[in-house]
Amino acid sequence: MAYLPDKLGHPFVVLLSILCTAPLVQTRDPVVRIGGGEDSPSLRGIKVDLDNSDKELVPVEKYLGIPYAEPPTGVYRFKQAKLQAPNWDGARNATSFGPACMQAVRKTTMTTPSWTRQQVASMQPYLQTLNEDCLYLNIYRPINKDGTEMRNRTVMVFIHGGWWSSGTGSMYNGTILASYGKVIVVTFNYRLGIFGFLSTEDGNARGNYGLWDQIRALEWVNSYISFFGGDPHNIVIFGSGTGAASVHLLMLSPKARNKFRRGISMSGSALATWAMSRNGRAYATAAAKQVNCDNSNTKIMVDCLRGKSADVLANISTSIVEPSRYYFAFAPVVDLFVIPSDPTRLTTKNMSNLPYDYMVGVTESDGFMYVDGVKGVGDDGINKDDFEGLVDNFVQQVFQSRQPEIKDAVTFSYTDWSDRNNDIKRRKSTVALFTDYFFVQPAVTTLNAIAPVLKGNTFFYAFLYRGEVGFGPEWAAAVHGEELPFIFGAPVGAKLGRGALYSFSNFTDQDNMYSVALMTYWTNFAKTGNPNEPEEQTQYFMHQMENKFKEKIWPTYSPDFGYLYVGKNTAKTDRKYYRAAKVAFWVDWVPHIAEPRNDTDIRVNHVIAYPPMKCPVLPTSATEAAWTPKYPMPEIVNVRPPQRQESNSSKLSFTISVGIVLFVVNLIVFSMWLKWKKKMKKEEKASKALASSAAANGQPRLQEIEEAVIEERTTNEESTEALLEPGPRRQTDQGEREPTPSPDSGIKTPLNSSNDISGITEDAVRL
Repeated sequence: MAYLPDKLGHPFVVLLSILCTAPLVQTRDPVVRIGGGEDSPSLRGIKVDLDNSDKELVPVEKYLGIPYAEPPTGVYRFKQAKLQAPNWDGARNATSFGPACMQAVRKTTMTTPSWTRQQVASMQPYLQTLNEDCLYLNIYRPINKDGTEMRNRTVMVFIHGGWWSSGTGSMYNGTILASYGKVIVVTFNYRLGIFGFLSTEDGNARGNYGLWDQIRALEWVNSYISFFGGDPHNIVIFGSGTGAASVHLLMLSPKARNKFRRGISMSGSALATWAMSRNGRAYATAAAKQVNCDNSNTKIMVDCLRGKSADVLANISTSIVEPSRYYFAFAPVVDLFVIPSDPTRLTTKNMSNLPYDYMVGVTESDGFMYVDGVKGVGDDGINKDDFEGLVDNFVQQVFQSRQPEIKDAVTFSYTDWSDRNNDIKRRKSTVALFTDYFFVQPAVTTLNAIAPVLKGNTFFYAFLYRGEVGFGPEWAAAVHGEELPFIFGAPVGAKLGRGALYSFSNFTDQDNMYSVALMTYWTNFAKTGNPNEPEEQTQYFMHQMENKFKEKIWPTYSPDFGYLYVGKNTAKTDRKYYRAAKVAFWVDWVPHIAEPRNDTDIRVNHVIAYPPMKCPVLPTSATEAAWTPKYPMPEIVNVRPPQRQESNSSKLSFTISVGIVLFVVNLIVFSMWLKWKKKMKKEEKASKALASSAAANGQPRLQEIEEAVIEERTTNEESTEALLEPGPRRQTDQGEREPTPSPDSGIKTPLNSSNDISGITEDAVRL
């Protein structure tokens, strides 16, 4: 039997650590003035001269650690941060990163897989300084080789991932991407964990502070990027994992409207189960209990949490029991402002005519993170018992109803029946299961919903290329975030010599070619909304080999058209229906299996287990009084996420009671009918004897006797019907009374899903 760890480890918080070191000649002389006057604030940055003779790379200026919002400390903890305008005197040094936001620093042991230890180690240098005063951004801007400024450059703002609890923008170096693409790259920090997403579901702590930070960063960029040569009317946001889900959420948010023009979501969607928190108050209460805060009143509780040290709260983020490894306690919530409604509803109903271009993609093994470190999964594959245990745990935690049927369907669908006893193939199917459910299906569902209604273009890619430097065991193929080093130009930087961007890398010419191709596509899309223009794919650039992407036209997305397929030794744009059978299984077949078959089943219209999004309440005197959590407190490891508090046992009792009443009624009716039948047989026998006697003695004719018997029988039938009618009768046009159903009859008709549960099914969250 396979048992999952109590919490999803986050080995892919950092999938690249791009270290700009010595072949890149750096000087500390560039200055940017933010404002029109001589007394305007200015920034002193670092100039990077890339040591190469290729015309494609130009110098880059870096301006690091720029404050974009006021520190969210003290009484401003758990509140929206305010935009901070450049208000310093003279020139501010922008030559080092600001501190990372508060988070628990992950530790490893000798039993931790080597690839995970390597990734955690690469993260450590950027987490040496943690502080609540962490809202800083970094700007990488290209300049001409003669040192003159480039104007009206497209701006690419990167939102880092980390599963809402870890990471920092400083780990992603935009130097090569800015140099090759001639775009301005911006990275930034935003609040994480309890600091960024605590919610009491009322006005005392609405949540989504991390998303508000992202909006403030975009506001700062819109206001001041022109002083760096950027075009505020041509901003694209892009991110991976939870950064990708952030891109999707910002596209849905009215508060981010008109602050960017395009979005790129790499392996993440707001429709994934892990993208949202659905029981914020219960988790806030659990956190308050751990630090001995009074939780009987949300205002007092939040004030108490504001008084706790940042280190104590950062540790809560990891020690609090999450609802399951497939959900996160501190994550975005529906708050009526940043996220006004459930993301599924917003995606399917509120994106018509929005002026965004949107690119979405997945990697071959995004779901490896749910398998990494799980008992029974290793180099030898996974055996049948461990596989079925893993599926059972997944189904129990994610689905509300009909778990046995869903488990059987999932097991059947993800068994390779051509070689069903092969542990290696079973392991591959296990990774595919989690990839399809948590990444592919949400991405395709999102695109299918918005592609027909967005004003802009939509594109889809599937990344199956695993370079020389991988982020997991070889059998895992291209894992979550595998494309990031190629997009940021790590192989190109490494080819510059002397260690450059990846201290542990050994990139090949083919890796280099793939990196150049992806940077071309990404920066083209950022500039025009079309990855195919204005720049064509380069035949040769620092790799001296044929470009597999040359003359490949990436088509716009629709269910019937192609997508960009990035394979190990090929690049295709004529592929269609990426994993269509598995997407259909999750989107169409599993919901059909999960449909309730009777009144005792929980009524949901989707495959996910969590309840529909709840709208928070406005602060009133009532909300500041004592309250009782709507859902069970999350104090047990590996339990399903909070459920609706509808009692299945009471439903079952009601159903049994109704059944007993109906059985008794039927028994009485049957007894009366049987008695009446015996009486009729006795009367028929008597009438025949009477008729025979009458014929012999000249008595009334047989026909007259039969008519009398029939009349009596009709009278008896009407009496029986009267006994069975519980309700009043109404007058007809002929003066007779017809039966009408009685509201107290105790007999229920089946619920109509389009009427009786419309209030539930409309609000039910879809992936």
